[in-house]
Formats: sequence, structure tokens, C-alpha cells
Amino acid sequence: MQTQPPFTFRTPTPQDSARVPRGFTVLELMVTVAVAAILAAVATPGMLEFVRNGKLSTAARQLDADIALARREAIKRNTRVLVCPIGSDPVKCGTATATIWTKGWLVCYDANFDGNCDDTSTGNPNPIRRHDALDATLTLTGPAAIVRFNANGTQGAAGAASLTFTTRGVWSGSKSYGETITATGNVAVAPGS
Repeated sequence: MQTQPPFTFRTPTPQDSARVPRGFTVLELMVTVAVAAILAAVATPGMLEFVRNGKLSTAARQLDADIALARREAIKRNTRVLVCPIGSDPVKCGTATATIWTKGWLVCYDANFDGNCDDTSTGNPNPIRRHDALDATLTLTGPAAIVRFNANGTQGAAGAASLTFTTRGVWSGSKSYGETITATGNVAVAPGS
């Protein structure tokens, strides 16, 4: 009967290390890059639409929040509060047109009822809030009038009609948001087509 010699460890030689795989082959790397490129090509259009819709929704919600703030401030201060497009003076109202709203808007009090933001007084800053111009990929069309909230929360003069804002993207197939302010001061936002 033969006995086997006991197992012994030996030092690896350079030929042994040549047999040990290290890293990826060029073919494996090319396949991985091709799969990643295909996945990126499929995901990019969906991601772009997601980002665009996020900007659109955010702009519409910001306008809604500022209009609601104006109504609350009018009731709280017991005086008129305006939502108006920014004029050449960054703290005063500009002439309202349907398309100027995209350049930004102000929420300010108008205690002297002159249809413009009052000057800031000590401890009572005006405008209450300022919103800068919208992203270039968005449009905001609004009334050709300044939005006025009276001390009782109603909008505009007695018997004033409803005012409507529309926020939309400039890209093809863009959705829109419509915001309506009724004469009684109620505000409603609804997604459009």
C-alpha cells in the first residue's frame, strides 16, 4: 500500500498568476456599455417629461399659493391687497397685460387704494412677496387687470367678473393648469389638457 505524501504549500509562480482572471475582458466591457446606452436612451425622454411637468406644476402651485396669501392678508390686514405683474420698479405694479405675468408678480398691500403697492413703512415691508420671472420653458397668461382682494376677501370691485390664469409649457404636447378667481374671492386650480 502506498501512502500519499502530506500536503504542502508552495509559493505561487508567475505562471500561476497568469491563470488567475483579473478584471473584465474588452468584450464584457463593450456589452455592459451597450446595455447602459440602451437603458439611457429609453429612460431619457420619460425623465425629460417628468422634469418639465414638475416645473409646470410648481409654477402653477406657486401662483396659487401667492393668490391665497393675498386673500388671507387682505382679511388679516383689513385692507386691499394686490397681486400684480412686476413693473419697471421692482417693488411697484406694472401695467397688467395678458402676457406680462410671465415676467413675475408681486403680492402687496394697497391701503391707499391707488391700485399700486404702497411704500414700505417701518415694521411693515411691502411687497409682501415677490415672485421672479418664470422659467423660459413656461408661459403664464392672466387677466389684463390687477387682482385685488378687498378686506372681506372678495376680489375686485362689486360685481367683478371671474379672473383666469393659465400656466402652460412651450413644448409640444404640454399640459396646462387653469386658475380661476371668482368675484367672491374663491380660488380654484384645475389641470387642463
